[in-house]
Amino acid sequence: MVKKHYPILRERVIDEQQIIPRRGGIYRLCGSGFAGKTMRIYAEAWAAMALMNGQYVHWIDGACRFNPARVLACIPETYPNAHNLLHNLFIGRGFTVHQFASLIDRIVNELAITMAGLVIVDGPVVMHLDSQVKDREARILLKRSMAKLHQIAVNNNVAVIVITAAKPHSKRHKMLLDIVANHCNQSLLGRKKKLDSGLKMWLIHRPSGSSGFREEWQEQETLEQSYNRILHQQLWPTFQDEIEDLILID
Repeated sequence: MVKKHYPILRERVIDEQQIIPRRGGIYRLCGSGFAGKTMRIYAEAWAAMALMNGQYVHWIDGACRFNPARVLACIPETYPNAHNLLHNLFIGRGFTVHQFASLIDRIVNELAITMAGLVIVDGPVVMHLDSQVKDREARILLKRSMAKLHQIAVNNNVAVIVITAAKPHSKRHKMLLDIVANHCNQSLLGRKKKLDSGLKMWLIHRPSGSSGFREEWQEQETLEQSYNRILHQQLWPTFQDEIEDLILID
């Protein structure tokens, strides 16, 4: 029996400029773990990029896990007084579904003051899974919040990013994830794939159809280190002229 030898295919790496959020719509990051935590790094990196460009950023923490140190880790070490950038990052945290809905309602008035270009909502589904909230009430409140976010994105010409789990763990969870998906015009799905070299993140972007592995430069490099490197080596030298177009494309 003749043994066939096939050429080794180079692992395709996704073009990260093709997956950057665009203004005027809702961008969904879908990952594994609690409320899609494996894809949170993209929201943190994009927030860092916006802050470096002098923009204000609003972050609504529905998953109760925001850590400013993770945003700072995405900023190049050479950036002067990086901690001062956090003054332009406004955090809202809702511990109940009604508090979460109230935070969404307040964003409209806050944007009129800050003129922010980026709004991030981490874990919009989490509070709506509360067993003390009935299915119908959770469905109505989430639909209202997502409709409000879409209105904010269009009327204020901002990019809105929501972070959710990719797979539902219950019937109610699926219903809520479907509501989020129906209001989003872009999405980035991250799935871990086991290769000979270890676990890697496979990314799929919609509606472009672009797909590929997350860029890996060092075997032991963390996600934060990867974005630190990308921002420093690729964006920082020309960010005065180009970074605004790369962050939020009109």
